[in-house]
This record gives sequence, structure tokens and C-alpha cells, in this order.
Amino acid sequence: MLKTREPLATAIAWGTDVESLESWTAPASLESRIVTTLEIANRWGYGLAEREISGLLYGGPEDEAAVVNALASSSAVTFRDGFATMKGRDELIDKCVARRSSNGKLATTYFEIAEEFAKDLLRLSPFVRSVAVCGSAASGGLEEGDDIDFNLFAEDGAKYIVYVTALLLGVKYSLRHGRRFSGGASFLGILRKVTCVNVVWRESDCRPFARQDPFLAFELLRSVPIAGTEHFAAIVRANPWLRLHFPQIFGRVHADRVPPQPLSLLARAQRNLVRSPRVRRALEAGARAIASAFHAIIRLSRGRNPEALARQAFLRRVKFPYDVFQD
Repeated sequence: MLKTREPLATAIAWGTDVESLESWTAPASLESRIVTTLEIANRWGYGLAEREISGLLYGGPEDEAAVVNALASSSAVTFRDGFATMKGRDELIDKCVARRSSNGKLATTYFEIAEEFAKDLLRLSPFVRSVAVCGSAASGGLEEGDDIDFNLFAEDGAKYIVYVTALLLGVKYSLRHGRRFSGGASFLGILRKVTCVNVVWRESDCRPFARQDPFLAFELLRSVPIAGTEHFAAIVRANPWLRLHFPQIFGRVHADRVPPQPLSLLARAQRNLVRSPRVRRALEAGARAIASAFHAIIRLSRGRNPEALARQAFLRRVKFPYDVFQD
């Protein structure tokens, strides 16, 4: 029997617990479902536009007019200027309005760079199965200086090989496009951050996912796969628990913006080398050591910046147990 649902903010620790079909049930009323959806969005620091809530609604889409009426009458929600957020997070509406006004002129450029990055990554790494854009580029709330966030899907035994390849490729994009991201974060105050790999999921991580909570479900719902879309769809189908939280994800259809790419000489060499399980393990261990050194440099460069440290701690919580070095 399904347990009684507690408020979302207290029922689920921030990214660290594993929910299942046996321990979670959808709220019954439309207002409760709206509140759940907004709580998830607010957790990432943004509200939602009136026109998109009905399609992103926890428990499945509903009639837009009914959602607007529920928003307007809810005492738990602040609803103005075409955006909604939870009471007490009213500042997020101003943030949403500003970001949506800048999104239009940035979105085309960001997705062009994302597609260029995906093409390069597929050429350089034979272990990448799918590339998805996430974060502000996927949610339609871009602001000058935002980097382009990616979720990657990879073969087992190649998480860190893929991650390091993407990191090194990111240097190329910082050099090529950094001037367009002058308002954003930088590496050691030198290279502007253009691309960011949030998670590399291996086959064994996601068939099915160990975490089965609404936060991960929402992350997948908002991701925009641009390469390997059939693989992304297969991952969704391998996780029927998603239907409990956001069943609309099963109705989404994506086409590859980036088709399969011819492998480079380096990629072909990697594919030949990893035919030996021992060599694969050695390459993966070496890539993990490189990634660890890179992260150590990043931590030193941030010093004791409390905002950066708090953001890092938050991201490790919400990505657990899929963040780098949490395997």
C-alpha cells in the first residue's frame, strides 16, 4: 500500500534519498500538484511561466485554463506577470521575467554552440551514447554569461574517459566562444566557462536509476536530447517509475539535432584499446585521476568563497549519487 504523502520539502532529502513506487504517491488535488511542481522548480532557483505549468505538471498535464484558475486562487502560490512561484520566493518572478526577456536573443546561439560541442564530442569519444542539454538553456531562462549545461549518457567503464574528454573539449570552446560569455564564471580567472557537464550516466546507472524521486524525474523531463535521442528514449522506457511523477515524459518525441558522427583517429584508437578489459580499467582509472586533479585546482581557485562553496555543496547533494567521484 502507498504511504501517505508528506509535504515535498520534508518528505525528500535534497537529492540523497531513494524513492520508489511503494513509498510515494501523487497529491490528489490540482492545487497540490501545482505546488509540488513549483517546489521542484524553486529548488533550482526559478519559477515557472503560466503557459508551461500545465505541460510540466506533476502527475501529468492538465487543461491550461484550469491550471491558471488554480494558480490565481491558491494561497500557497504567488502568481503575477505571467509567472508563478511559491509564497516566500517572490523574488524568483522578477528573475524569471528578466531571464525570459533575454532568452530569445540567446537561445539560438546557445543551441548552435551545444550542437557544435556534441558533434565534436561524438567524433572524439566512441563511448558517448546520448547528449542532452539541460539547465537554463533547456528551460528557456537564459541570461548573459550562463554556461551551457549537458547531461551525458555513456558506456559502462567509460564514465571518466568521457568526462575528461568533455572537459578538455570545453577548453576549446572557452577559447573559441569565451568572449560571448564574459559575464559568467571563469577558470582561474583566465578561461570563460562555456560548457559544463553536469552528470555522466553509465548504462548501469540508469537501467533503472537507483534514485526514483520527482527531482530526478523533473530533470529528465526538462532535458533536451540533441544527439542519441533514441538512446535517451530507451532510458526513459527502462524507468517506468517516471510515470508516477511525470507521465508526460513518455509522450515526448525528439529528433536528433546532431546525427552520428564519423569517429576520429583518436576515437578509433580508444575503441581498439578497450577491447581488453584490463586496458579499459587502466584508461578509466587514469581519466579519473586527471578529473580529480582538475577538480582540486578548481577548489583551490575558489578559495573560501562562501557562495561558490555553497553552490558546490548544493550541486553535490542534488546530483547524488551520480556526481563525479560519488561512484
